[in-house]
Amino acid sequence: MTTVTDEAPMGASGRRAERGIALVVPAMRAVVLLQILLSITAGAQLAEHTEAYVALGLFVSAASVLLIVQCLLTGSVRPGWWHGPDIVLAWVSVPAMVLLLPSSHVVGTWESWASGFAINVGALASTWLRPALAVAHGFGLGAWYLAWMVTVDSASWETNLNNALTIPGYALVVALTVHYLRALAADADQSREDAVAATRTLELERYQMTVHDASSILHLLSDEDTPAEVLPGLRRQAHREANRLRNYLAAEPSPEHAEGARTIATMLAVALEGFDDLPLELAVDLGGHAQLSEPVWHAMSRAVATILHNVRLHARAHQVVVHADCDDDGWEIVVSDDGVGFDQANQPMGFGLNTQVGHALREVGVDAQVRSAPGRGTSVTLVGPVHRQEEP
Repeated sequence: MTTVTDEAPMGASGRRAERGIALVVPAMRAVVLLQILLSITAGAQLAEHTEAYVALGLFVSAASVLLIVQCLLTGSVRPGWWHGPDIVLAWVSVPAMVLLLPSSHVVGTWESWASGFAINVGALASTWLRPALAVAHGFGLGAWYLAWMVTVDSASWETNLNNALTIPGYALVVALTVHYLRALAADADQSREDAVAATRTLELERYQMTVHDASSILHLLSDEDTPAEVLPGLRRQAHREANRLRNYLAAEPSPEHAEGARTIATMLAVALEGFDDLPLELAVDLGGHAQLSEPVWHAMSRAVATILHNVRLHARAHQVVVHADCDDDGWEIVVSDDGVGFDQANQPMGFGLNTQVGHALREVGVDAQVRSAPGRGTSVTLVGPVHRQEEP
């Protein structure tokens, strides 16, 4: 018999949904079981074979108790020793009522409890059978009920048909409800997993952005081949990075350059600190006075420093030009070198240019464009709006 026991491992929402279903199912069966027990004495007095009638009632009671206990203990309806016996007893009880009771008591009485039990079994089977199979079973059991009831001349054909259709009707309703509930729980678990994965990715990216430049500095400091004239600048940069990381871990704002004008000139002064070993040429007179907002100022400082770290590590440049210009609406900074360059079509940009520069600047409204070709150097153009301070 095809059940839903082969589903993938469930998350927290899935387990809660299964636990909820496993509480509703015993409650539904307990109601029917109580009705059967209340009427079994009267039915035994009417039955042609009392022992058979009572025995069938006891078998149904035992299967129902097993259902209730196992659902409450396991918190799920999917594994169950009661599955098979429940189905068999539902199919057996329908003809048993017809054969054991007087025809006047077969339809419309609880002495003939087979119809109520069949409706309950058809509905509850929809919680552990696959939906299509559960509905098909409901229609089969309904047809089986109708086939036996029409042999009894105690109710109209319409009454028997309505009673028979109740079995697949409830099976369909429960199948749809349970399928929707499980799908909703699975979506919630998947959304939770996606959120955790996204958070982990963001944390990793933030960590990479935090230590990217520091790792470049440490690499050069630990490299015995690093020229001696480069070391003083690296030590200053290492000291600055250590302070920045300390403030970051302490969740405190960096005191460095906390006061003063937020201009391109002051930003470049911070970004260029420690790069005395590079053949820098500055042409910033036309744009140095441009005002920057605080988020842009900090992001630009980190981005320009990252660009220069890349030049130091990879470019082997003989000339590095930092040019700044601005007009009434915006400013532009271009950092270009005459180094080895790279093939943009076949060589993707690394984390520094792609994320530390491009992504970080886009978040503060600055556009970054990288142009490079093998043997022709690399040029990074940064474009953003002029920050206008609000007048008091």
